[in-house]
Amino acid sequence: MDLTTTYFALFAQAQQGQGGIVDTLLWLIPPALLLIGFFLLMRPEQKKRKEMEDLISNLKKNDRVETIGGIVATVVSVKKDQGEVVVRIDEKTNAEMRLKMRAIARVLDKENNGKSDQRNEEKASAES
Repeated sequence: MDLTTTYFALFAQAQQGQGGIVDTLLWLIPPALLLIGFFLLMRPEQKKRKEMEDLISNLKKNDRVETIGGIVATVVSVKKDQGEVVVRIDEKTNAEMRLKMRAIARVLDKENNGKSDQRNEEKASAES
């Protein structure tokens, strides 16, 4: 017997006037499911949002970042009051781009310093 069948069977008994504990349990099931849903769905999202806020607030010059569009760049300046960041997308030509802070997907590992990304870019340009 699955959960739905059990629920409806208990509900039918409650409607017949059996009452008591069954009636109480039937009224507790929907709020309990909502509470469980909140913790399973909403809490991880709040945690992720908090991590992104921390990442953006700790952004500083010379950090290697990846944008939501997949562009790997180096932070040139941060304008927290305007919610913008200026990034250098090409070291050779010093091409810069102004982005909203929410466009930063992640800060690349500082130990790695983006070296693996540079190798991948070099391989891609060599193949072209």
